[in-house]
Amino acid sequence: MDWTVSVRGAASGDKDGADGDDVHVGEANFRIIPDAGTIHLLDSMDVVDQEMMLLAEMLFHERPDLMHSAGMDLGGDLLLLSSMTVEPKFRGNRIGHTILKAILGTVARNTALVMLEAVPPLAEETPEEGSPEHVAATAALRRYWMDFGFEEAAGDYLYLEAA
Repeated sequence: MDWTVSVRGAASGDKDGADGDDVHVGEANFRIIPDAGTIHLLDSMDVVDQEMMLLAEMLFHERPDLMHSAGMDLGGDLLLLSSMTVEPKFRGNRIGHTILKAILGTVARNTALVMLEAVPPLAEETPEEGSPEHVAATAALRRYWMDFGFEEAAGDYLYLEAA
């Protein structure tokens, strides 16, 4: 199941609107694989894209312990946080943490394991992959999500046992 969550909030009378105006705060894109621990992800990935294939390969070849340690052999969903953006003027307040908490508390209540790849998105305004700026941005993302409770999985992947 692919999800896109758009986060909106009330403006506080700044230059972008009057008090109470509805403003865009951020957006999250994620996938939920129901009962991921009871299926063999690699066998079920033939119709899914590269992002899911790379995650499944990492989980089964580099960190096969993660699914078991999260208790997913008994059921539970896997959530892959594909991307999250927060508008620049709202950054610095851990709104990304609040968004993920809201996702886990509503549409992803049966999630046992959350995975994300802590790398900046590839876009024109982001640093070129491998550049010192890209390395610094990657390190900042890792720190941000590790402050939420994520731990290192393998490569740029981080995980959180949610259940």
